[in-house]
Amino acid sequence: MQVKMKLVNLGHAQSEETRMKIGNGVRMGWERRREKLKLQETCYFEWQNLIAEASRKGFVGEEEKQWDSYKILDEQLEQEWLESVEQSRKMARPKGSKRAPNSLEQRRKISEAISAKWADPARAYVAFSAENAYRDRVCTALYKYHGTPVGAERKRKRRPSSERQPRTQNPTKKKANDTDNSTGNVTESQKRRTRLRSNMPLFKDPLASSKLEMIKNIRAERAAAENKKTEAIERAK
Repeated sequence: MQVKMKLVNLGHAQSEETRMKIGNGVRMGWERRREKLKLQETCYFEWQNLIAEASRKGFVGEEEKQWDSYKILDEQLEQEWLESVEQSRKMARPKGSKRAPNSLEQRRKISEAISAKWADPARAYVAFSAENAYRDRVCTALYKYHGTPVGAERKRKRRPSSERQPRTQNPTKKKANDTDNSTGNVTESQKRRTRLRSNMPLFKDPLASSKLEMIKNIRAERAAAENKKTEAIERAK
């Protein structure tokens, strides 16, 4: 193609002899290229055969394989897998848990380890301290949420402003106040707003009594546990 483009770009037509030489050169180049590719393919094919033959024979002391050894091994593995699946289906499955039960020796070791764990006074003290810290956090959170210390009595709930009896005011007096003091209206409205804000009902938790009782029980249990711990320490000394 490159030779053809060069001939097209030339300014004059080539003679018959020049065209023959160019054609012969192109054919010789393609022939050399074809022979080179053929030689490469032949070497590659022979190299593959040598590798396959060496793999089939193996090293010294190894078993010699056949040409279809891969297919034979694949069929053998598939047959073994089918046999294992069939055997697992025929085997009786244990009812309940699939886990094997512990032997008597294992159960004895487990019980001894648990007993040693709880018999250690240091470990028991750490566990007790963690429990007390958790209870303290619970009590502190309840106190922060409700704003009332443990054991304190709550204030009585005020009646909402809607249930109160409205005050009756003399209309003549109201008119006199409106005409006499114009600046007093602003202060009176401000006082009324503050009064309404102060008269708004406070929030009351319906579960306050039960929570208070629970906190009292927790404190009593903690005090009893503290006494037991003190007695245990005294006996250990």
